[in-house]
Amino acid sequence: MHSLALQQTLYEMGKAVLEAFDIVAEVRLSAPNKHHFVYDLARFGIDNDNEVFHADDRPYGLIQATVTRDDAPDAGPAWHQYTGLV
Repeated sequence: MHSLALQQTLYEMGKAVLEAFDIVAEVRLSAPNKHHFVYDLARFGIDNDNEVFHADDRPYGLIQATVTRDDAPDAGPAWHQYTGLV
């Protein structure tokens, strides 16, 4: 599958899980936002047909996605974050 963005890929992954498993109500995914730029090899007299990339550390971040069934029940405190002992 061709993806135009990481967000599209995460959505498609979550959607595939929901379609495959009726018991799953929600899928949460996260992935680092790393960019790979096509390296210009023209100064060496070489064409780069999208084969050599430079992995850059800027911009950076973490992309998160949640895919939920339309009819999913409320998760209640299942996704609440606690900072101490419960």
